[in-house]
Amino acid sequence: MTLTELRDKADAKLATFWSALVTKQNAYYAKHGKFFQLLVSPENPVVDGADSDFTTRSPSDERFAVDVDFTWTEKIPFNITVDEWVGTGGNGFKATVVVQLPNGDQYTRSRTYEPQPDDLTDPENPVAVDPVQNDSGWSKVEEDVIA
Repeated sequence: MTLTELRDKADAKLATFWSALVTKQNAYYAKHGKFFQLLVSPENPVVDGADSDFTTRSPSDERFAVDVDFTWTEKIPFNITVDEWVGTGGNGFKATVVVQLPNGDQYTRSRTYEPQPDDLTDPENPVAVDPVQNDSGWSKVEEDVIA
């Protein structure tokens, strides 16, 4: 598979994966006031876009792990990890994908999601503000990410 074919295959799966992840993250956030993290899945490197099983792998210190019910039954042609962040300016999460060619070259793409506070210019009529979502685009990894 060429790099272009591999990225196209990953992008097609990511479109629906991202949408499902955002929905689950928002439900989790509404319940716990934070986003969940997921360890890399599948655990072993996915090479040449092989259709692989996604498994929900939460960090062992996640105290609300029972509520991380993000199930994904379709095969994925990449490795993915989800990290949350909490800071003084807000919080959010980042999903990072890695694809690998048979020669060992790896390429990565990430997307961040950061909710924004409501616009309270008129306190009687608060306006919901869309979350900030940024996509890094694909880039070559100089060191192995998944080994």
